[in-house]
Amino acid sequence: MSSSIKAPDRHPTAVSADIDSERLHVTFVDGRDLYVPVAWFGWLNDATEEQKADFEIIEGGEGIWWDQLEDGVSVPGLLGLPHT
Repeated sequence: MSSSIKAPDRHPTAVSADIDSERLHVTFVDGRDLYVPVAWFGWLNDATEEQKADFEIIEGGEGIWWDQLEDGVSVPGLLGLPHT
C-alpha cells in the first residue's frame, strides 16, 4: 500500500507563539497549532505574567527563549522530536 502524503523534509519550526497563565500556544510554519500546558515547565509555571510574556522565538523557529528566566524550550522537543 502506498500513500500520496509526503513526509516533510524537516521538522516544523515556530512562526509565532502566545502564552497565558495556563497554556503556551505555538503556531508552526506548516500551519499547525500546538497548545502545551504551562504546568509542564515548572520554571515557567512559577514565573510572573510579565516574565512569561517576555519571550522570543530564536534560531529560525527552533526554540522559544525567556530572557528574564534564562530558560527556554526546544520547538522540536515540544513535538517529541530530537533537536537537529
